Amino acid sequence: MNENASRNLILGLATGMPEAQLRPFFLSLERAGYRGDVCLFVKDLDRAALDFLRARRVNLVPLPPAYLRPRWARFAAAAAWFMKPAQRRRWRTQAALSFLHPAAARFVCYQSFLEIAQPAYDRVLLADTRDILFQRDPFDFALPDGLGVFMEDGHKTLGNCPMNSKWLRLGFGGAAVRELGDKKISCAGTVIGTTAAMEDYLERMTRALFATKSRQTIDQAAHNWVIYRQPPPALHFFDNETGPVLTMHHLDAGQIRLDENGRVLNAAGHVVNTLHQYDRHPELARKLLAQLA
Repeated sequence: MNENASRNLILGLATGMPEAQLRPFFLSLERAGYRGDVCLFVKDLDRAALDFLRARRVNLVPLPPAYLRPRWARFAAAAAWFMKPAQRRRWRTQAALSFLHPAAARFVCYQSFLEIAQPAYDRVLLADTRDILFQRDPFDFALPDGLGVFMEDGHKTLGNCPMNSKWLRLGFGGAAVRELGDKKISCAGTVIGTTAAMEDYLERMTRALFATKSRQTIDQAAHNWVIYRQPPPALHFFDNETGPVLTMHHLDAGQIRLDENGRVLNAAGHVVNTLHQYDRHPELARKLLAQLA
């Protein structure tokens, strides 16, 4: 069980999202009994969305603007070597926001935030906000010390999924697809771990993203590159079929099982803590959202 719930942290990003799009994440999180903190990096949210989040005491951090021109930002990694560690991280954040897509740059922002906030937390979850719905406290499972990553459908690999192979090729080249093509896909939208393990993971992600220096590098590609090519110590893989997170994009609708209360079960017959990409199944999404009304 989750004995130290107040020392758990969820980190996410919300850009240009209306209140209606934020409601499933936060209303289901409340219903699941989560008692830890949530911090969102935010940009272009309207007043209704901001009021909704503030009413739930979400720590809102404005996504920093990009001050550097992309062509100059490419040289930021070299310039950072001559700076002190704190200056280097601030500089890397600015550079990342200049040449990386916000979905990838968020990992650099998470690293900067966690560097300061880490004494307050024992465990951290990185989570997408647009397409996640909680059925139980996301931390309420047996998480070993270290970093936990969650796999997608077991029949899909980085090589036979058109989108993942494309993202990997764009970020890391054709050789990466050939090398990692037979590996199962891990989803970058849900990553969990102890605070120390998460800091280590974010450092690895930042290095991988900076090495590509391209807006075409998708966080999903960098995440899979890191866990297979530069794996953190004490790395734990959770299967989609039996783990506490169900990533549903590749899931066939006929595979989805519900209990008598309308909650989604995994193949082991357990209520799944976190449903990711539930909106890929419109009929199921309507049923799940109706429970939050």
